Amino acid sequence: MITAERRKKNIKWNISRNPTEISFTKTIKKVVNGHFAEITDDVTLTVRIFSQKNPDSSINISTGTIGTSYQHTAYGMLADSEAGLDVNSKDSIEFDCPYGHMKIKNVYPQIVNDEICGYDCGLEKVM
Repeated sequence: MITAERRKKNIKWNISRNPTEISFTKTIKKVVNGHFAEITDDVTLTVRIFSQKNPDSSINISTGTIGTSYQHTAYGMLADSEAGLDVNSKDSIEFDCPYGHMKIKNVYPQIVNDEICGYDCGLEKVM
């Protein structure tokens, strides 16, 4: 059986094989006195970004009254346990990296024995 310490070590080793440093401003909306107040924080992380071989991933084109958006969903990201990533309908994370402008689409915590060991994220490349 794998321990949480072993899984954390494996994730850090995997990130060290092809590290990418990303920086973003994390904006969190919290309820303060009955309204949402935005709290911002500058974050720099060392992660591993990789292309996913998913037959369902393709370029999605969405058009609207404002313009056309091109999104490519064939990228993933691995972050260690200290990243503290969370994405929901009120909070989003976007950043620039060598692969282009990315948005974190979903976050899957890697948990062993009720301890978060890292984060596996789905990325959306916004062109």
